[in-house]
Amino acid sequence: MGLRYLIASFLIFGVVRRFRPILNKDTVLLSLFTWASAGLWVLGLEYVSPAESAVLSYTMPLISIPISSAILSEKATTSQWGGAVVGFVGVLIYSLPFAYNALTALGGALTLVNAFFWAIYTAYYRKLRDQEPIMTVATQLLLAALLFLFFAPLNYRLVAAPNFWFDLAYLSVVSGAFSFYAWNAMARLQKIGKTSTLIYLIPVTTTLVQSVQTSVMPGPISLTGVCVMTLGIYISRFDRTK
Repeated sequence: MGLRYLIASFLIFGVVRRFRPILNKDTVLLSLFTWASAGLWVLGLEYVSPAESAVLSYTMPLISIPISSAILSEKATTSQWGGAVVGFVGVLIYSLPFAYNALTALGGALTLVNAFFWAIYTAYYRKLRDQEPIMTVATQLLLAALLFLFFAPLNYRLVAAPNFWFDLAYLSVVSGAFSFYAWNAMARLQKIGKTSTLIYLIPVTTTLVQSVQTSVMPGPISLTGVCVMTLGIYISRFDRTK
């Protein structure tokens, strides 16, 4: 994670050809919350399956609504609450075929707290919407990378498997610099209650791509979950306010 964020940060600084980190209180807090969210998510995966991690992490839309109310004074509408709840029910249905381990209390707690910090740094994106977005994301990733690298010697282990460098490049560029900037852009454009519900597009899109690649339709349970998640997103769109 330290390498991922460091590469993503330098990539953004390199693209804009400026190295001007923004070091104000809110940006530092944004970085701290990002580091905490990612770190707890990774630690949680040591104790829970990916399916269980996804279910617990996708409580984020439900958490983000009261968080945005506290930080931004944004009042969620009925459609935003309804979309978040329906979408989460879809995640529960979708994940049923993949759940195979008994959920541990520690793993569950780590993953839920990850969702809490994910919701906070998403709200901070909107709070900082008047700040230069490219420098905000680059600084966020740089400071989070330094935190990861500072603690890395405590349990250092790097196994450069054949696919390691490709995976690292993907996580740094597509799933790093690009995805963080896109998430920042969405949070700046609309309320957090609407933005956070869009994360349900991740399993929906994954299922579609997998079906195209393998020419195999998902099972009825997974397909039902995908439809319910899509319905949750649609419900959240009823609110026309930004």
